[in-house]
Amino acid sequence: MAVNLRRALPHQDTPFFRGLHIVVAVLVLAQIINSNMTETEALGQSSLTGIVTFLHIISGFGLLLCGVVMLFWMLTQRGARYYFSYLYLDFRGVTDDFRTLRQFRLPEAHAGGMAAIVQGLGVLSLLGVAAVGGLWFILNMMYGPDSVLVHDVLHLHKFLTVFIETYFWAHGAMGILHLLMTIRLQQLNKE
Repeated sequence: MAVNLRRALPHQDTPFFRGLHIVVAVLVLAQIINSNMTETEALGQSSLTGIVTFLHIISGFGLLLCGVVMLFWMLTQRGARYYFSYLYLDFRGVTDDFRTLRQFRLPEAHAGGMAAIVQGLGVLSLLGVAAVGGLWFILNMMYGPDSVLVHDVLHLHKFLTVFIETYFWAHGAMGILHLLMTIRLQQLNKE
């Protein structure tokens, strides 16, 4: 079963990207879990809330770095048009994918397709949330937690978090569905 699972995981041909993908997923999950235990006022305190807040900030900067590396890797490997075809007003990949879905089949990943566009949007949302969170931290250090600007940037960070959380859970569900379908196909091919 473990061998089947490893074979079903995506990005077999790119172990660096696979590893980066797993690191980002684990860090995002950790951010989602520990975000409920963070408080602006706890920064600098040695309480549990202060430590969790500090870890949230450190892992947020780690996610910012991972997101930049991931975007750079994606763009150097396949180019912007692969992930952001809609910016070039090229919707052929999406229309092809909808035709495939109407036949009750899952479309393969390809340039301008739904999987590529969703991946591109996911990385952009990750970068947006992490960058605004980093900006909040810097402004908080400069102006203190009582500043209106710091407060507004924190609320923007919380708002953007909705998009990355939605992406995380939907992407995870689709990933699990893909794994199950791939393992099922492997079992059928053995028979």
